[in-house]
Amino acid sequence: MSEQSTTATHGTVVTTLREDGVAHVRLNRPERLNSLTAEVFADLVEAGTALRGRAEVRAVALTGTGRGFCSGLDMGEFSKMVDGTAHLVQDLAPLGPVKALAQQAVYVWQLLEVPVVAGIDTVAMGGGLQLALAADIRVAQPNAKLSMMEINWGLVPDMCGTQLLPPLVGLGRAKHLIMTGRTVLGSEALSLGLVEELAEQAAQRALELAGELAAGSRPALVYAKELTNLAVDPSATLETGFAREQDAIGELIGGAEQERVVARRMAQLKARKG
Repeated sequence: MSEQSTTATHGTVVTTLREDGVAHVRLNRPERLNSLTAEVFADLVEAGTALRGRAEVRAVALTGTGRGFCSGLDMGEFSKMVDGTAHLVQDLAPLGPVKALAQQAVYVWQLLEVPVVAGIDTVAMGGGLQLALAADIRVAQPNAKLSMMEINWGLVPDMCGTQLLPPLVGLGRAKHLIMTGRTVLGSEALSLGLVEELAEQAAQRALELAGELAAGSRPALVYAKELTNLAVDPSATLETGFAREQDAIGELIGGAEQERVVARRMAQLKARKG
């Protein structure tokens, strides 16, 4: 399978676009358990922005290089906060509704038209978990450790976490996770609604799932993401959502992608019957 890889400016994020339309985006600081710095934030924004609007991209897998997904903010950044040299809170040109660099590093994945699947091996702590929240689907190892740990450092989840978590787990559970900063294992995260699937090799499963999605109709996937996001958009009404559903189905029925997917599905069913 032909692949094309691109490394972001600071070398901390690598994107590999596969022939099947899956873009594999990897945090690339394995020696630091893919911890987050201002450079990583900038590279995430660069990598995500580069994938927007590209018709050849059908799904995205977001993983970490090495043994873990992301351990959160690099300890060196905490020292910079104390001495005033950190540059994490800054207003940039707006990216959707966000201006701060760290928020853009997360929200850019929400802005992608196609589904994003995060693979959480070992850890997704603090900012690492907030990054995973930007994905549409999360796969975690049963024993992976996940935490909104910012409260333990006298902070709050400022990388979109306070806004992305409640729709997933409910308001009360979100407050509990954020206010206690407690760590949950992947198995509990599944029961909370924090992740959607468990796998012993989460990154590999995320890639497999992205491949399964990419084999389907890209227009249908794009509409599926748009419509389900619309359902939790406080500015949207049910009337808006129902009308948009009809817009979508009107465009999808009889289209080339639907014909391809139906033909593929019928062939699969025929093969199963022998």
